Amino acid sequence: DLVRAARLRTLLPMLRSLLFVLIALVVVLTGLSEIGVNIAPLLAGASIFGVALGFGSQKLVQDFITGIFLLMENALQVGDWVTLAGVSGTVEYLSIRTVRLRGGDGSLYTVPFSSVSTVNNTNRGLGNAAVKVSILYGQDVDLAIATLKEIGASLCSDPQFKDGILSDFAFWGVDSVDGAALTLTGQIQCRDSGRWGVQREFNRRVADLFQARGIQIANPQRTVFVRGDAQPASAERQETAAEDPVTPRPPAAATAPLRTDSPKRSAS
Repeated sequence: DLVRAARLRTLLPMLRSLLFVLIALVVVLTGLSEIGVNIAPLLAGASIFGVALGFGSQKLVQDFITGIFLLMENALQVGDWVTLAGVSGTVEYLSIRTVRLRGGDGSLYTVPFSSVSTVNNTNRGLGNAAVKVSILYGQDVDLAIATLKEIGASLCSDPQFKDGILSDFAFWGVDSVDGAALTLTGQIQCRDSGRWGVQREFNRRVADLFQARGIQIANPQRTVFVRGDAQPASAERQETAAEDPVTPRPPAAATAPLRTDSPKRSAS
């Protein structure tokens, strides 16, 4: 029933607009023919105008054709959270040419169908809650894995979240190993409406249990270890300067002597 209602909210405004245009056109042409106006030239001119409009506004025709196929394939409908043309939001309204999305910050995006090449729809029954935790290198990996499985089992039995979960927690393994961290990954298959709640609650319980059991989460910042007998370079320079004091240098000598004699003048 919910799917049918969403489908009706999507198609009814478009069908209503299309029927209104057709009925208005028939009424106008019928009224003109009843008062004695020859509508044959009007129909011929309308067909020629339609062809010219099609050639002149290819983008408009592309919007219309793409929108018709997207609606026929049920790629999106009112109420779905979708990502298309680089923007994400909830579908608020669908017309023959555009789709209106309401973003998470309240912004309204109007996207023409001609700019839509890919539709990412998160409301199609499934939504996987991804789990990815990085721990410090040298921590107890088995304890961390057991803790993740315990959290997954507790979520599946929690009355607040179990209705949105479709399968148990699946631990995939150690995804990456480097000199600073180990990355553990897994997944819980959920319904599209319960994915984000389950994923956020899983992360919250990871933070609590890992801290309680002494499992340290990896810090992405780099840590530099300095030996205890090492001295800073500035201290070494100060010690060297103290051992070898600098003697004052004499002032520089004049480069050229001063001339005291003056040139002799010839007697006139």
